Amino acid sequence: MSKAYIDPNKCDRSAMCPARRSCPEKAITQEKLGFLKRGVAVVDSEKCVSCGECIKMCPHGAIGMKRPSVGQKAKKKKK
Repeated sequence: MSKAYIDPNKCDRSAMCPARRSCPEKAITQEKLGFLKRGVAVVDSEKCVSCGECIKMCPHGAIGMKRPSVGQKAKKKKK
């Protein structure tokens, strides 16, 4: 199944990230760097259900869908 991913070069690191706020599974997080400062948004592939809400809400087009690589699938099976 495809999962959301975020292009760090397009992410504006907004503290008010509409994609993060719209995710029904709370799969998108950002590191807090200070008052109204955040790091690049990151998608937790374990929580992502591929609904696409984040893609619709990201004003910068920084979010897309991709299939996990073979190495990522192997890591999940070991957990």
